[in-house]
Amino acid sequence: MARNIEKRSSSGTDLPLDLAPQKRFKFMIDHLLGDDKTTTLSDNNTTDIVCINDACASNEESIGVCEEIDESTEEITQSNATTIDVLPKTYPIAGNSPSLRRIECRLEGRELWSKFYELSTEMIITKSGRRMFPTMKLSVSGCDSDALYYILLDVVPVDNKRYRYIYNKSSWLTAGKAEPAPRNRLYMHPDSPFTGDQLSKQVISFEKAKLTNNEVDKTGHLILNSMHKYQPRIHIVRRARDNPIEQNLSIDLHNEQYKTFQFIETQFMAVTAYQNQLITKLKIEKNPFAKGFRDPSGRSPEYDLLVG
Repeated sequence: MARNIEKRSSSGTDLPLDLAPQKRFKFMIDHLLGDDKTTTLSDNNTTDIVCINDACASNEESIGVCEEIDESTEEITQSNATTIDVLPKTYPIAGNSPSLRRIECRLEGRELWSKFYELSTEMIITKSGRRMFPTMKLSVSGCDSDALYYILLDVVPVDNKRYRYIYNKSSWLTAGKAEPAPRNRLYMHPDSPFTGDQLSKQVISFEKAKLTNNEVDKTGHLILNSMHKYQPRIHIVRRARDNPIEQNLSIDLHNEQYKTFQFIETQFMAVTAYQNQLITKLKIEKNPFAKGFRDPSGRSPEYDLLVG
């Protein structure tokens, strides 16, 4: 199995609104690339754990600074009220085990994430699953050389609201209460476990993780609701070398030594089609897999299929 190894690089208030459904439309690619308008943004603890054994492609990104969660659940909710207001009980709490106190995690490509965050990032979700762009890429340090580490990703709701994009205002507004949250899943990085030495020499990429709106998905994708806002989280689990985690089994993080990290600039809105044309434009410009759409003479209008 190929290991995805990358060299380190240097580096208003929401108002309830009850509106009729907006008509969705798509924009021509040549128009998107030439448009310079700006956008205004106004009870079970056992979790599915998934490991997809597939090698990840690599892209060098700048290294950012980690915003670490290092308090209890209640304190996290109070001090990061704009990050996660209400977390369903089926989602694991943020961890900060003493055995991982020296662990640090940094977000790769923070500058790119910030550009999307300023526009309110959107991520496409489909029945078959769609990869995230930008991709969650991380640098980890402070690990013990004699221990094993498992890197897991989950995506949790930011609040208990559903949203609607208002085209004539180019902004997101709340549109009622959130739909029931799907069962939480933990996506284990396919190269787990890592030794501390291995983690210090590579960038961890979650490029193969996929998002879906299929509630009966059996392929291990992360299940989300469309038009809801989400926060990716990274959980680093520590195990002794003689006590590895069996992959593809359920895991209760409450019984593990683990530490949780999250980065506010990775928050995104889950959508089935891009709402903000500036998000589409930026994805076309920055996503290497959308190269064909940078030419204004692009043949297919179905750009959503490739720029996710």
